[in-house]
Amino acid sequence: MSRPSAVIASAALSAVFLFPPPQQASDLARRIAGASDGLVKLTYASRDGICGDGRSFIADATRQANGYHMWFLDGMSTSGTMTDFESRCKPGPVRLLLVVRDRRVVDVQPFVGPPSAATERAGTELGTVSTADASRYLLDLAARGSERTARNAILAASIADSVRIAGQLANIARNKAINATAREAALRWVVAVADREGDREASSVARTILEDDTDQSEIRERAVRVIGESDDGPAYLRSRYSRLDDATLRERVVRVVGESGAKADLDWVRSVALDKTERVPIRERAVRMLAESSDSRALRDLYERLDDPTLRERVVRVMAEVGDAEARRWLRELVERESESVATRERAIRSLAEMGDLAYLRSAFRTIGDDGLRERILRSVAEGGGSETQAWLREVVRDAKERSSIRERAVRLLAESGAGTAELVALYDSVPDDVVRDRLVSLLADRGDRAARDKLRSIASNDPDEDRRRRALRRLAEQ
Repeated sequence: MSRPSAVIASAALSAVFLFPPPQQASDLARRIAGASDGLVKLTYASRDGICGDGRSFIADATRQANGYHMWFLDGMSTSGTMTDFESRCKPGPVRLLLVVRDRRVVDVQPFVGPPSAATERAGTELGTVSTADASRYLLDLAARGSERTARNAILAASIADSVRIAGQLANIARNKAINATAREAALRWVVAVADREGDREASSVARTILEDDTDQSEIRERAVRVIGESDDGPAYLRSRYSRLDDATLRERVVRVVGESGAKADLDWVRSVALDKTERVPIRERAVRMLAESSDSRALRDLYERLDDPTLRERVVRVMAEVGDAEARRWLRELVERESESVATRERAIRSLAEMGDLAYLRSAFRTIGDDGLRERILRSVAEGGGSETQAWLREVVRDAKERSSIRERAVRLLAESGAGTAELVALYDSVPDDVVRDRLVSLLADRGDRAARDKLRSIASNDPDEDRRRRALRRLAEQ
């Protein structure tokens, strides 16, 4: 048998063992299959520690004092303490609603707690069923359903009393004959369920999937995220990293390991960032993870050791997010460091502007010799807005010692920042620079209000510069 045929046969055989054919289906499955379109309702016992409000959320007590995992019917979930929810969270059986359309279950809606309008809707009532039958049916449904159906079916099965489902979840997760949506849903649950049930074999399924180079990339990526949730997960991912060829998986490993925050993990992420043989996007991800977990001094030291301009720029960008005094001092040093590339110094200017360090940038504008950097300072300060910024732009426009190109840029930014037509007219009359005046003609034409048109008529009739008179006349004709 050829290898592809063997894989298909193996997958099909796994599906046969996982899910019984229709003639072997449980009595519960047959009763649901025979129901009319609409709601099918059934009830079964929930585990100790499970509670809910009967309409919007279900919670499961954790080992921590007053700790809970909570699931909301819109798909959101959270972990922590109950706080405001505690008084509303009541124990009770699982009230399961199945939405049937064209004799197919298209949605699963589990509720726990007191009866509510959500659970008392009319439908086919199947009564109380055993938790074994309910969980078996739900996991079979999860393996065949949509993302929402699979997610809610597994949630409903996981809260059933006195059932062990970790092995079944592991089977769903690793069965390549099943759709990726169901497999990912099973992976999200298998580690927590296996830990609760003490099933060590099931808890290792995520590692088995990651190590299978023939499996789908998105499934393996989910496996990385699941592995990272275990105590020894980051260490295992570090050991496995070099054997992963898929760039998406490698980047995900960097993210998951970095999120742990442990020193050994951050040291490893730093080694990835400094690895010249690694792909730049992955190294950039490592830099970003370090930025979330490191202080500005550590990032500055990393910057000096990096060889790639893209990575160095990434450090500069994230320094603005760190935002402490050390980061501010270092960014100022970069702006003034003539040995740095113009691109890096520009990025530092933008970062300082994002931090609100506009007073420093206005001061640096006078001392920096590179016109490109000075224009970047003009733009960055102008983006900060405010009356102080407008006053500074006016000074630059009126400074006769300043280069024409800089003054022209300043008048454009002044107009964009809200300067009125009267001010632009006054600048035309008081600033004799030809480049600035040419720009003011264009700005007044763009304004198109009465005061702007009057000034353009005056320029077209009286300006001593013949080219500018023609330009003003042409712009008037365009209006």
